[in-house]
Amino acid sequence: MNKIKLMSPQLANLIAAGEVIERPSSVVKELVENSLDAGASNIVIRVEEAGKKLISVDDNGCGMSKEDAQLAFKRHASSKVKTVYDLNYISTLGFRGEAVPSIASVSHFEMITSDGMEGTKIISDPDKDLIVESSSLKRGTICKISELFFNTPARLKYLKSERTENLSIIETCQHLSLGFPNVSMSLYIDNRLIFQTSGRGDLLEAISLIYGPSLAKACLYIESKKEDFDYSGYIVHPQQFSRSTRYDILTFLNNRYVYSPKIQKAIIDAYKDYLPPMRYPIAIVKINVDNALVDVNVHPSKKEVRLSCEDNLSQDLNRQVAFGLLKTRHEFSNVDIPQVETRRIETPALNSEVTFSDSKQTEEVISESNPTLFDEFNKEEMMDMNIAVQPNSIVNEKEEIKARNIDIPIMHPIGQVLGTYIVCDSDQGMYIVDQHAAHERINFEKCEREFCESNDRVIPLFPLVFDLTPHRKSNLDKEHIEVLANLGIIVSDFGNASVKVEEIPRHLSSPSDRSTIEEIIADVLEDNKVDLVKIKRLAIASKACKMSIKANKVMNIQEQVLLLKELFSCKNPLNCPHGRPTVIKISQAELEKLFKRSGF
Repeated sequence: MNKIKLMSPQLANLIAAGEVIERPSSVVKELVENSLDAGASNIVIRVEEAGKKLISVDDNGCGMSKEDAQLAFKRHASSKVKTVYDLNYISTLGFRGEAVPSIASVSHFEMITSDGMEGTKIISDPDKDLIVESSSLKRGTICKISELFFNTPARLKYLKSERTENLSIIETCQHLSLGFPNVSMSLYIDNRLIFQTSGRGDLLEAISLIYGPSLAKACLYIESKKEDFDYSGYIVHPQQFSRSTRYDILTFLNNRYVYSPKIQKAIIDAYKDYLPPMRYPIAIVKINVDNALVDVNVHPSKKEVRLSCEDNLSQDLNRQVAFGLLKTRHEFSNVDIPQVETRRIETPALNSEVTFSDSKQTEEVISESNPTLFDEFNKEEMMDMNIAVQPNSIVNEKEEIKARNIDIPIMHPIGQVLGTYIVCDSDQGMYIVDQHAAHERINFEKCEREFCESNDRVIPLFPLVFDLTPHRKSNLDKEHIEVLANLGIIVSDFGNASVKVEEIPRHLSSPSDRSTIEEIIADVLEDNKVDLVKIKRLAIASKACKMSIKANKVMNIQEQVLLLKELFSCKNPLNCPHGRPTVIKISQAELEKLFKRSGF
């Protein structure tokens, strides 16, 4: 007796359904994609009881003839792939011919369709033959799915709660709406309208309808056109909106929503200067690539794809997002770039009686023209803190601000809190500055300039020998040695588990930079494929962090003033290199609310 037997069509369909139809949102996705392939300009989706009771998709697409409607319920029947060439050049959302028969094998399926010439109604039951009837219907198709997973109790049992399944359906429809803003889509759940897009083809309008007008106002447009690809879309201002997950980094390839780790990482890396750890950006990017360069047939739900130009695309996207984010520099949450002044406050002696009088009697405002600000400044102490006196950069910054017509509030540093935070008074409220984060930003941009401007190398006065793990030592090949050389570090093999550094960049020649050099070598040798830009940035950030003043460092008023002036001459004074904020503002209204003074 033969052990191998052919599966029955019903069993084959159930197995295919296990791959294609994971949950109700999978049904919605497959049916809406069929409607889009049919050229529909208006699609209405209705769901009841999270899709278990009913899923209905109504479109005004091209519809089908009676013969085509019946063939649609056969496995591997497709109007989109006819030859091997078609498989290598897929331009439609669906192509495998599995969606309709897979859905029909686990539900009661009713389809009414018309190509404008004749109408057809088909009723499908997994255990019965198709019922085919004539029907009158305007051009288009209506698919009604009821009692989903009625004959697969295990699948039905392990569906999530109605709320979770509804959220998955909403997310699926949102992705389809953003991928096709030129198609009007309406989603009803339990007879309640969840969202509706206009179909006018405006992506920003679709974003506004789905995410809300506040987020749409915070969007920044990006675009790029290259020989192998082009893309456009919107990134969201990092200080106005961010997320705790990556789910709102959406990429669409030829209008199809796809997940690409490299593309997603490129966007996240561009935001590193602007978001704190464990916070992620919001971005909607639409990519267009020749279909011959894309293989979408690598995942059952076609969510992941292979892309020939993915590396070049990721690098270009990272640059464009980073360039777009430069427009957000100097923008605080409700804060313009402050003009820094200092206030000298007479401190009463200990145990003396303190009286509150007019502040004008107890303060002296030191203006910018007053030379005593820098004359009284302890330069030696500040050199130990690695803060350079660069009044020219301050003047240039003010000229740039004036050219942009920004209203500059006056900030008066008045002291420190916990030896870590500089508190500043202002007509608009109170500013609090993290001195370590601020100095780290200053040093990061200073080191970044040094890395870019100088290629000089020096021979270490004392030999630098570092021990490596077996994994890293095995990666010490020609390619990784060349990567290190591009960073200005010349290394050679030095025994079983060691490496010798023969030359180093001039800007890393300080004895305190030894640990930074060791970190760079370890990072380069950690992976088989090295991201040179990432390694260089990590090296700069590491050096900047070590150079910066730490918490609990007491600073006098003059030191605070100079630190703030240097901070606001940076390209991005908003965040430290790790994405944490350098300055926060508590407005007068917020203070009055805290002290219950609102309304007075």
